[in-house]
Amino acid sequence: MTQLPWLSLIIWIPLITGILFLFFNTAKSKTARQFGMVVSSLVSVISTILWATATTENALGSYAERVTWIPTLGVDYSLSMDGLSGLMVLLTGLIMPFAYGASMGCLKAYKNETRYFGCLLIIQGSLLGVFTATNFFLWFCFYEISLVPAFFLIKIWGSAGKDRSSIRFFVYSMAGSIALLLGFLALAGATGSFEFDEIAAQSSAGNLADLIGSNLGWFDMPIGWLCALIFLLIFVGLAVKVPWVPLHGWLPETYDHAPSPVTMVLTGLMSKMGLYGLIRMGLPMMPYALPKLLTSLLVLTVFGIIYSAFAAMGQRSIKRMFAYSSINHLGYCMLGILSLGVVTNGDMNLEIQKSSVLGGVMLQMFAHGIIASVLFYFVNAMENRIGRKMLIDEHGGLRKVAPLMAGTMGLAVFASIGLPGLNGFVGEFLIFKGVFALVPWAACMAVAGLLITAVFLLRFLQVVFHGQVGESAAKFKDLSLMDTILVSPFIVIMVILGFFPHLLLSGLNPVINNIIRAMQF
Repeated sequence: MTQLPWLSLIIWIPLITGILFLFFNTAKSKTARQFGMVVSSLVSVISTILWATATTENALGSYAERVTWIPTLGVDYSLSMDGLSGLMVLLTGLIMPFAYGASMGCLKAYKNETRYFGCLLIIQGSLLGVFTATNFFLWFCFYEISLVPAFFLIKIWGSAGKDRSSIRFFVYSMAGSIALLLGFLALAGATGSFEFDEIAAQSSAGNLADLIGSNLGWFDMPIGWLCALIFLLIFVGLAVKVPWVPLHGWLPETYDHAPSPVTMVLTGLMSKMGLYGLIRMGLPMMPYALPKLLTSLLVLTVFGIIYSAFAAMGQRSIKRMFAYSSINHLGYCMLGILSLGVVTNGDMNLEIQKSSVLGGVMLQMFAHGIIASVLFYFVNAMENRIGRKMLIDEHGGLRKVAPLMAGTMGLAVFASIGLPGLNGFVGEFLIFKGVFALVPWAACMAVAGLLITAVFLLRFLQVVFHGQVGESAAKFKDLSLMDTILVSPFIVIMVILGFFPHLLLSGLNPVINNIIRAMQF
């Protein structure tokens, strides 16, 4: 019996439905948005089932598809799901219906709402394509498709300042895409393949430098510098999307001016495209990058972690505070990824630490997606109640008028701080444990970011939820039944993964071992 092309189905069903929504009769918008919610939820259920049933022992995953697409370029339509891509498929399946449901409470603010929901569906399909494509050509197509609806969601449905924010988002994204394209085209030209697995195999065999030297010899520079340049192009192209300081200039305004449900998608999922790409494309090139280059990138990463934490502390807007906090938390992932470039000279203890770091990065990607989307959901709920942007110091005592919101948002904040027993702790612990062994100075300096994060988040809880009840907060409503239904699964996930992280780690171990092996030669 032929297996259904499940990966294609979860990609193309929301993509095609979303495109149709762009041309849908807006007079029937209620029916359309309900149908869209069904489609998004159904795809998410299938995605979760695929993750749960995947054969994790097989590096290629138990769900794989390959069809000849452009034979003259040697490009296939190829999809697969290993532990990492499965984790990101699961995260997409959780967050997209969450953002879709959050948007339902903002319908009065959205004109042409059918097209708004259509853009969300297109993003859902393209993200699933990004996380399952096994060659760069197909990956890049889905990557670029996802940027278009995100641009329009910001520009059309954003708040004041949306025009400048949307343009900045698109310019930064396209500049990163150009750098990435140049870097990977050079790599593909050297290896003769667009396939991620083939490039990883060449890296594992120690052949990349020779292939680059022989096939890109028309570049008049030493091979070591040429390898470093290719790595830097790939790194910069993907770091824009993370975002990594100093390439973060698009993020604070974009997160602030985008509709909060869209911000949930941007921070919960689209930022993960950069990290996912670095693991797939950047790590195989890292052993060939110059040590001085990696040290410089580590210095910038540590600076970015501390800078973004201080910047978050200085914000009045809750959305901007969480935007800078997101930069801070994703900086830990970048710190972990760059530390994997440390030369170990066959030291098995350090190689084990690299596995710890990579596992921590993957867990942190998932944990940050869950936590950040929940926090921005609460910001969305607050904004809906007061009808405008929420400032930290304009309300007080919300715990007395909205105790359920105070309790659940407080738990999400403590997960963001990294409290043991919640999902934000394990990934950060594994990252710092491994980085301390590999690059002690970087770990010691970056840990200051954890302290500063705790300070500004605890201050936020104190100012907003405690103290005297302000006049503007007297009629502030607590979570509704729909809010509770949407948020509860994520609160449960935060607690369960805090105590049982092996539920995710067990499926990640095979891909972690393969990636670490690909960096050794």
